[in-house]
Amino acid sequence: MTKRGVPGCPRYCNNCKLDCTCEQCNYCHSCQTSAAYTTGGTNHPWRHNCTGPDGRSVGKFLRETSDRFAQYCVSEVYTIKIGEDKKYFIHSEALRQTSPVMKKHIELEMKEKTSKTIEFKDIVDNDVAFILFIQFSYFGTYGYDDSEKEDALQVHAMVYVFAEKFEVLELKSLALKKATSLCSKAITDTSATSLIKVLQFILPETIPIIYNSTYDSNTGKYPSTVTESADKDAISITTTSRDGFRMLLAKFAAHNIDSLRRNESFMSVLQDQPAFSADVLLFTGASAGFKTDGKGCLEF
Repeated sequence: MTKRGVPGCPRYCNNCKLDCTCEQCNYCHSCQTSAAYTTGGTNHPWRHNCTGPDGRSVGKFLRETSDRFAQYCVSEVYTIKIGEDKKYFIHSEALRQTSPVMKKHIELEMKEKTSKTIEFKDIVDNDVAFILFIQFSYFGTYGYDDSEKEDALQVHAMVYVFAEKFEVLELKSLALKKATSLCSKAITDTSATSLIKVLQFILPETIPIIYNSTYDSNTGKYPSTVTESADKDAISITTTSRDGFRMLLAKFAAHNIDSLRRNESFMSVLQDQPAFSADVLLFTGASAGFKTDGKGCLEF
């Protein structure tokens, strides 16, 4: 259920302190004395979402975005070339503060020339991930409609790889959370039959993106969760750290292995990606549960 009446929202009703004013009629539908009850304002669907991107209240989101824009807009504009014919014009401060790699490129360009142009012909694999990176640089999040875009899982994987390459840890974490939420919904929501078919279709194209562009020294090892002992003399056990996106794809594939093994594209990927095959075996026949923790990550 959509959360309503969040203090700090620009439309928060200070009269009843229970709701926010509607974007369509500009009245608070929770105020019993509101003129909405005499003007017919309640005859239309309530139209105001008090929860902004990633659970932030609209008020908090707008304040953070406004402060960020104010700082970025006084900086110089750089031209970023992607591939042979793609050009983007971005404030230098948006790039500097978001990515350490971008910061180095800008500082190097400032020392060597004055064209204010940076080329990423071979470093950036696709402009979709770069566009979403720009969104994140300005707004602190990115939007890609999971309910309408059939390649959403693949796009989140592209963003994840881009974020790792350009050392944008928050963006990397966000891409993983979005992908995890997508897979979790497909498995736990019994009504999402079309979504799980879409994910199974796009999975063979997503796996190489992650497994060819990420490194995991513990391939084929189950990620262990260790509870710290209160005994000071106890020998500590090192947790097996695994790449989150690799584990997500392996877990999702194992959960749907009965139908995926009839998919020729998926079987080809198993042959081409032995590291992925080893990871899938970790979860095949294991608990069928697909749970996420409070941070939106896969829970083992």
